[in-house]
Amino acid sequence: MEELRKRILREIFVAPSVVLPIVGGASAWLMSWASGGSDLLNGVGLVGVLGGIGWFATRFIFQIDSLSQKALQDIEREKVQQEERLLDELQGNLAKDGDERTESILILLRENRKEVERMAKTPGIELRSLEVVKQSRELFWASIEQLDHSWKMFQLSKRVTGAERQGVLAQRERCLQEGRESAEHLRSAVDAFREILDKNQVRDLDGLQRELSDSIEAARRSEERMRELQREGRVQSG
Repeated sequence: MEELRKRILREIFVAPSVVLPIVGGASAWLMSWASGGSDLLNGVGLVGVLGGIGWFATRFIFQIDSLSQKALQDIEREKVQQEERLLDELQGNLAKDGDERTESILILLRENRKEVERMAKTPGIELRSLEVVKQSRELFWASIEQLDHSWKMFQLSKRVTGAERQGVLAQRERCLQEGRESAEHLRSAVDAFREILDKNQVRDLDGLQRELSDSIEAARRSEERMRELQREGRVQSG
C-alpha cells in the first residue's frame, strides 16, 4: 500500500528525534565555517549529524514493525472517521425526506455493522472472522448505496411532475425495498454470527459466509439494474 509506505518513511525520516540532531549538527558546522573554523563547533556538528543518522538507522532496524503497526492503525482510524462523516451526512439528509423508513434502515445498518466488528474481535476467532467482516461490510455499503439512491430520487421527485414524478417515486420505492432487504440480510447474519459464537461452533462460519455471498450477489444485481436505468436515462440525477 503506497499510503502505508509513505507514512512509514515519513515517520522514520521526519521524526523530530532524527531531524533535530542533524539540523543542529549542520547548523554547528555552518557557524564554524562562518567564524573561520572552530574545533568545538565542528565536534558538535559531527556528533549531531552522526547521532541523527544513527537514531534513524536504529529506528529503521529495530522499530520498523511497531512503526508499521502504528501507521496501519492511523490509516484505519482515519478511514473510519471519514466513513462516519459520510454516514452522518446521509443520515441528516434522510431525516429530511419525511419517510421514517429510510432513517430507521440506516440506523439498523450502522448498529449491525458495529456489532459484527465487535463480535469479530472475540479472542480465538479473529482470523476466521476476517472474511465474515469483509462480506458484512460489502453488504452494508451495498445497502447504503440504495439509501443514497433513494435520497437522490426524493430530491428529483420534487423537481418533476405528473407521470414522470410517479416513475421517479416508483424507482425510489424499489431502492428502499432492496435496501431494506439488504439490511435485513445483514441483521440475520449478525444473529447467526452471535449464535455461532454462543455455541462455540466456529466451523459454521463457512455456512454464514455462503449466505453473505448470496446476499452480496443479490445486492450487486440490484445496483447493476439501477446503473442500467441511469444509463438509459430513465432516472436523471439532475
